[in-house]
Amino acid sequence: MRDYFASLGESAHPNSADARSRAIIKFQELLLVAFREFSIINDDLIENERRRYRGEIVHSIESFAKRSAVRNLSSFGRFSKDQVGMIYDSLFKALVVAPPPPPVMTKRKSPGSEEETERPETRIELQTFRVFLAEIATWSRDEYVVSNGFQQRVEKRLAEHEFIDRLFFFWDINHNGSLSFQDLVNGLDRIMFADLMSSIEWFFALHDKDKDGWLTKDEVLTLSESLLFIFRAEVGDAYLGTVSRFMTNAFEYGDALLPEDGTPPMSPPAEVSANTAPITPVTSNQPYLNLATFRMVVLADPLLEAFFDVDLPRSFKLAPAEDSSGPRSQLGLGLLGNVGGFFSQFVTEDNKKIFNSFVDDMGKAIGKHQVVQRPSINQGERNALLQEPLHSTTRHLQKIKTQGSSETSTPSAISTPNSASQSATSLQPKTPPVVATSPTMKPSPITPSPYPDISLLAKANAAAAAVMENRQAFKIDEVGDEDDLDEGEIGELGGEDDDHMMSEVDAFLEANDASVGAK
Repeated sequence: MRDYFASLGESAHPNSADARSRAIIKFQELLLVAFREFSIINDDLIENERRRYRGEIVHSIESFAKRSAVRNLSSFGRFSKDQVGMIYDSLFKALVVAPPPPPVMTKRKSPGSEEETERPETRIELQTFRVFLAEIATWSRDEYVVSNGFQQRVEKRLAEHEFIDRLFFFWDINHNGSLSFQDLVNGLDRIMFADLMSSIEWFFALHDKDKDGWLTKDEVLTLSESLLFIFRAEVGDAYLGTVSRFMTNAFEYGDALLPEDGTPPMSPPAEVSANTAPITPVTSNQPYLNLATFRMVVLADPLLEAFFDVDLPRSFKLAPAEDSSGPRSQLGLGLLGNVGGFFSQFVTEDNKKIFNSFVDDMGKAIGKHQVVQRPSINQGERNALLQEPLHSTTRHLQKIKTQGSSETSTPSAISTPNSASQSATSLQPKTPPVVATSPTMKPSPITPSPYPDISLLAKANAAAAAVMENRQAFKIDEVGDEDDLDEGEIGELGGEDDDHMMSEVDAFLEANDASVGAK
């Protein structure tokens, strides 16, 4: 093929006796064949074919750019190649929503060589980073479940807080004011694969502005605000109470670290004299809390320990991007979105918003519109683990109740009128008592116990048995209890030796008493 195109300027008929035939070159002959055989191809056909294969072409270009960006990374960290591709997909989606500035030329080493070459590098700024982080971290976005009787959809909104800005500058280790793809991979690698101690250290370093290993009082308050921001969508007051206890313990231990003369913890001790100035209060920018004390305060709270051990690393989630070359999804359209993909061909994002607003107004008119904020931290697995001992306790209570009913003898057929009336009364449904918590609140019924005939001691024994059933087995459990001795064995252990020892003890006490009396 290369030789043919290289010879297009040569004569198509070099051996012809006709001079005009020898003057015809191969390029002219190629044009003649093209006009004769492909005359049906016009501009409209070309536009139709471009429109037809545009999705596949764009997808191929995106795949090539993705492979090039992944291949040019200097390190994957602990991520696999597929996981790095998911990070790139989230970054590309953020670039579409919030376009960054034009790429800059940077010098980078090519893989497998030591030579530095200039290549264009796309870097994102703070606004694009917020969109990117909202795709990765669950606490970086607000999710609302909207139901109106016709559809149920999930709306995502960007969350803005100083914690996100702090994370952006924390990952910008070169202080460029922007982040590259490599910076994002390195930052995610440090937290997504962190254990308990590494997560605590990462969170501490994130709020240590001057990197001196100490948090000031202002930084402790900022750290508490960051925890409140992450826990803002959680149900109940457990996390609010946890942050409150954290602040109390942090300030208590922080005050204990201060020397008696009021100087900063890292400064040398001052000389004590009669003219020493009184103790001055700690300032807002004075070193106050170190990493070891912060770790101790966190580990003292089970909820914070579980957050740093499990919830914080798992809040960063990677998911494969939707295939743009396939049909668009029907999510958010409710019943009208399941018409075989026909409806989705005419619905754009703007039209979908108009449609959702319309059905929301209809739902409000019929009283079925409801918006519920989804928690940002998934606690399903932990709640299941916490409920397992309760299920074991229920099984033991049922076992005790079954044993008690089997041991009780069956009453005779002759019964008194009083006993008959009592049994008839016991068969009637009982209305649970109602307790009013406040004048403005509606009283809530108290659920009766399913085991009213079992004593509190039996319930406590059942709970202890459930705990022992779920307890981890140790080697000491296999060894018998050697302390349980018979009376004969106890007699053998005592005897004349014990009597002789007791006589010596009595003599010693009498001698000491006599010496004390003489004094």
